[in-house]
Amino acid sequence: MDKSHAQAQETRKRNAQARRERRERERVELEETINTLRQIRQNPKATPGEKLEAIRLLTELERKGYICI
Repeated sequence: MDKSHAQAQETRKRNAQARRERRERERVELEETINTLRQIRQNPKATPGEKLEAIRLLTELERKGYICI
């Protein structure tokens, strides 16, 4: 039982670390996405359709609770 308990603890630690790493990757990806959409929105060479789509996506992210506009 001690071996099983130790193995379970180690598994929980690995899983917690994997969750932390996944959350960090997702945070970085979201930040990059928001920055890219902002660049499109501010780019004078972007077409009106591209700007409109960038604004729509930024607004959608804002509605989901991300501060980005």
